[in-house]
Order: sequence, then C-alpha cells, then structure tokens
Amino acid sequence: MNWFSERRNVTIKGNGRLTPRVFEIVDGYFQMSGGMLASKINSLEYQVRDKEGDLFHVNLVQKSCTCNVFQTLMIPCSHAISAAIKAKVSLETLVSGVYSLECLASAYQNDIFPAADANTGANQDNETVVLEVLPPATKRPPGRPRKSRILSTGEIRVYMLHLLFYLKAPRKAHVCSRCKGGGHNKATCKVPI
Repeated sequence: MNWFSERRNVTIKGNGRLTPRVFEIVDGYFQMSGGMLASKINSLEYQVRDKEGDLFHVNLVQKSCTCNVFQTLMIPCSHAISAAIKAKVSLETLVSGVYSLECLASAYQNDIFPAADANTGANQDNETVVLEVLPPATKRPPGRPRKSRILSTGEIRVYMLHLLFYLKAPRKAHVCSRCKGGGHNKATCKVPI
C-alpha cells in the first residue's frame, strides 16, 4: 500500500517532464557522452565517434542509434545525446512519452483499498468457496543463492552507469624491468641477457 502512495507523491513533487529515475539514467548517459565527436550527415542524422574510436549512426527523427539502446529503452543513449547537443535539440523531446510524469500520474491516479480480512467474514457471500492455496511443489536449486537478480533487457542499475563511465580509463602498459620493453614483464622476457 505504501509504495503506491509513494509513487503517487513522486508525481506531485516531480519537477520537469521526466520521472526521477529516467532523469538519473539520462544524466548518466549525459556524463558518458562527454568526449564524443558528432558529425552532421544531414538535418537530423549524425555520425558519432566515441572515445574508443567506434562509429555510430544516430537518427534523431526516427529516434534510433546503431547501438540499439535508443530503440530498446526509448531513452536517448550517450551517442544520441552527443548528436542532440550538436543539433541543439532538447533531450526531453527525445525521451518517450511513457516516461513522463503525466503517464506515471495516470497509472497511479486510482485508489487501492485494502482487502477485507478473511477472519472477520466481511464481504463474504454464502456461496463463496474457500480454497486453500498451497505453494508449488518445487525443490531448491543446488548452489549458493544469487545476491542480486538477473536484469532483463532494458533494465539498468544507476550505479552501473557510473561504474561504466570510470572503467573506460586506459590501462597502464606493462614495462619489463629487465629490458625496459613494453607489453611484457621480467618473468616472460625473451630478450637475451
């Protein structure tokens, strides 16, 4: 019951057009879009080169990107955000309407009342049959239980976006202490002494 009213309060307190969770995702993608180079193909199509040098084709009219994140989540990916900044297009217009506060408010506008207690007999007809519902007859799978569930397609944890942003830093090259060459260490050095 409480979560229903809490989500209803989010729509009352919300500022802007997007829900707070989607705003966090867009902000994470915005942070990741720094350093990307967007080149204009035509009026609303761009070619975006990311930090690793990979190329992505972004169409802002069809709301698509070759990384397929934009089409799947209906939230602009980091490549689309880079292209939108170059085109001077508002990011809120690229996010699907299903993530708007109005849509969230319409989903939680009706009230849900608690069910009557079965012991008091309220709201029970004479013809009602009481069924005893038992849990399914299954065995636990072997092994240790997972600490977190497996995310389905399109689900993103906010802290994962921040981790991805920081993990993209280039690694330090290995330098051999014997020959001062790169790409290997002293134990695997094949240079004669």
